[in-house]
Amino acid sequence: MSDYLTYRQHFPPGKKVNVAIPVPQGETFNDWAVISSIDEDLVSLQLSRDELPNGVKLSTGLILDIRVGTGDSGYSCRGIIVTEGVRREIILRLIGEIVSNELREFYRIDAFLPIRYFITSEKNESVLKTAWKEKREARIEAEREQQQREKKPWERLREVRHEEQPEEELTADALRTSDEDAETGLEEDDGVDHSWDDVIPLAANISGGGIRILLHHQFAEGDLVPVEIFLPAEPRPKIIDAVCKVVFSRENQAAAKQMNRPSYNTAFQFLWIDERERDTLVTYISTVQLKRIRMMREQYLFRDRAGAEQPMDPAVLRLLRLKQVIVGVIALVLLTGIVVYFSNYTKHRPKNEIELIFEKGFMEYLKKIGRSNEAP
Repeated sequence: MSDYLTYRQHFPPGKKVNVAIPVPQGETFNDWAVISSIDEDLVSLQLSRDELPNGVKLSTGLILDIRVGTGDSGYSCRGIIVTEGVRREIILRLIGEIVSNELREFYRIDAFLPIRYFITSEKNESVLKTAWKEKREARIEAEREQQQREKKPWERLREVRHEEQPEEELTADALRTSDEDAETGLEEDDGVDHSWDDVIPLAANISGGGIRILLHHQFAEGDLVPVEIFLPAEPRPKIIDAVCKVVFSRENQAAAKQMNRPSYNTAFQFLWIDERERDTLVTYISTVQLKRIRMMREQYLFRDRAGAEQPMDPAVLRLLRLKQVIVGVIALVLLTGIVVYFSNYTKHRPKNEIELIFEKGFMEYLKKIGRSNEAP
């Protein structure tokens, strides 16, 4: 089935969908819409409201997430805004595959990741959620400032030309900012949070729905735990903030004996996480899985000879040597028998008919001349 038929099957005209619109604060504004029409990968949506809240904007090139259903039975697909019409009617071009919600749990890898978790006595969900939002906003603002510092002076000029400030002042401000950055050494900032350099990576089993790690602190089932995950994504690392709910915390006696301290296998479920960061996490997991599959395939198809000449087990080596000795002895006996046979055959071989006729004629000749005693 082609992608166009798949799109039409999952997003037919008249279907009610949920539209996730990204907002500057790193969150997502959700609205519902009705599919007016679909032509191959172009979908026309009629939003439920004529005016969007302050801070929520739709513009050409913005990527939205449209979802149908809830739970494991739901599915979603991304779309990029092609045009925006009147009365909040927008046209999207669907991009990528239709992903089932349960696939986020399917993509799962074992990896070593720097992870911070915070033990808190706070049980109020609204307080934890507010703190999580504030942390996300602060991190997004810091990332935005870092990106601004990494830009060249002429790029900054290009961005602010549309403002009402005179061009002479714009040039002076941009150059002044560049000089300040040079004096403070900001141009040498690599944009990486080096506070993570001392965080020891943990062996984690991670998916788009949660994470399982080995901890030395025992949480109770249902506890809410703020976590930070350092994700070595491309083109730059990403720090994911989330609030997790403890699914279980079970004692690991083998690890406790080895480390000489209490250890617990702890499973967390992401309770609050930015959906775009969840997508980033799922993309990272699927990328790592593909790399591992490709590496395994290459190792299988292009194994080097050095790997095939690794030392074998002594017992197997002795068996192989015994087989070689036996084969050598058998070959020597056969060769000796062949030599003896042909040697005897050469000495005592029977005479053929020509030789018998020649010998008979020679004997008769000797008798005629009286020399029969000299017959051979």
